[in-house]
Amino acid sequence: MNNTLLSIQPDTLSFSGANALVPDESGLLMLRFRIHAGDSGIEALRHARRSMLREEWTLGRREGEPSLEDAVFTNDAIVWPVWPEQRDMCLERLALLEARVARMLEDPAAMRELSRASRTTISRV
Repeated sequence: MNNTLLSIQPDTLSFSGANALVPDESGLLMLRFRIHAGDSGIEALRHARRSMLREEWTLGRREGEPSLEDAVFTNDAIVWPVWPEQRDMCLERLALLEARVARMLEDPAAMRELSRASRTTISRV
């Protein structure tokens, strides 16, 4: 994968100064990741996330698997509150998300299609 197009890395320091993988007071882990991506990487990430969410909604999730819907995505970060026993499943899901984005970015046809799909069309009255 070309790391200049997309990279999802654990955030070493969270916004509150706590470690990215340390539990908060409620016992939840706040998984925090930094996104390093160009415009095409962000668009591919959005598309891959939507695709994975549709799969969750239609196919369901494994027993105890956290929903990607609970993860908060911004243009430069991902914050996902999870229970400690769900940590490894979350890391697997993020690795899968990153792999999907990498495949999409490596496929010129997929990027053209994504570019077409992301354009907004103004209808004429």
